Amino acid sequence: MSKTTTPEDLVTSDHEFMMRNIRHGALAPKVAGERWQAVQAVAAEMDRLCDLYYQRAEAAEDARLAAVDAHARADDSGKAVPAGTAVKVMDARLAVDGTLSAFRANLPRLEAARKTYDALFDDRAFLVEYREALSEEFVKRRGEAIKAFRELDSQIPALAELYTLLGDFTLNHLLSGDLAGLTFNGEPLSDGNLFTENHDSWAAPKLSGALSEVRRYVLSDDPIKGGTLLTEDLGTIAEALPELAEQRYEEWQESLASERMQMRNASPYGGFIH
Repeated sequence: MSKTTTPEDLVTSDHEFMMRNIRHGALAPKVAGERWQAVQAVAAEMDRLCDLYYQRAEAAEDARLAAVDAHARADDSGKAVPAGTAVKVMDARLAVDGTLSAFRANLPRLEAARKTYDALFDDRAFLVEYREALSEEFVKRRGEAIKAFRELDSQIPALAELYTLLGDFTLNHLLSGDLAGLTFNGEPLSDGNLFTENHDSWAAPKLSGALSEVRRYVLSDDPIKGGTLLTEDLGTIAEALPELAEQRYEEWQESLASERMQMRNASPYGGFIH
């Protein structure tokens, strides 16, 4: 008995990708949304047909079982099978096949709609318009992010100092009597810094280090890494690329040299030879 083909058997991973992978965002020109909706319309029709296929497949199986039962009763009674029994089974089966055929016909429609959508990203006029919107939004959000980070960056050191003093006055001075009644590792507890000197507080060195790392990215003056050059006109960017390429090459060479030095100094036991 041959295996029954279902809609899932016809859909490949490429088809799934076509239906689900969206390449544009909220700032894209209107045409991108329109073409994506065309892709989604085909996908929605395929979903509808898939559901209909299983509904009809269930109805066809019910019709088949009813026919089997009708033939069994006819054999037992010696009477004829009710008129139309075979026709009902055939109609139900044809309905299933018709739905599968309709589902299959939508696959090339999906491919065509997706091809039309993807063509936008080879359309220079579309990309130029999209890039202008992206540039404007990037400049706006970058300014907001830098302002917010500078405010945060200026507040953390003060918070760290306040936290340290607050902990010292509260625990080591005002609650020193309460601390004296506690034990830690079998010894009387006399230093409240046990509670405040940890790796997860406002005064944690890791917090300061993390801010320093973030500062390097957020306040970068590199025209590409900071994003400022990417918002300039294309001619300005093209003129700057040769010099930037030389800089990247120098950075790459320095990185290789640093890695070689680390490998040269590394001990076979995991430490370093000084």
